[in-house]
Amino acid sequence: MTLETWLAFFVACWVISLSPGAGAIASMSCGLQYGFWRGYWNAIGLQIALAGQIAVVAAGVGALLATSSLAFSLIKWFGVAYLLWLALKQWQAVPSMLDDSAGPRPIGRPLTLVFR
Repeated sequence: MTLETWLAFFVACWVISLSPGAGAIASMSCGLQYGFWRGYWNAIGLQIALAGQIAVVAAGVGALLATSSLAFSLIKWFGVAYLLWLALKQWQAVPSMLDDSAGPRPIGRPLTLVFR
């Protein structure tokens, strides 16, 4: 690998790692909206899911799927069925109206906002 390619890769990795991901944004918004402990448990759940992904990789499931087209097809079609089920649930969901009768919600002081 040339030095220019390595430096471009290094800079790209830094830029990507400094920007917040979906999990960080979910934890922050949950913490700001519902308080510190909800955001804390959201982050714990994300770490447990990450540990599960690491366990799947360590077990060699990727190598199994690469060699078995049947297993790969089964997982692929299970994913398709799951997405169709989610779409059906969204289609059947009854929309609810927002209750604005109480008026706007007070935001509070910025320093104590995360700890409510």
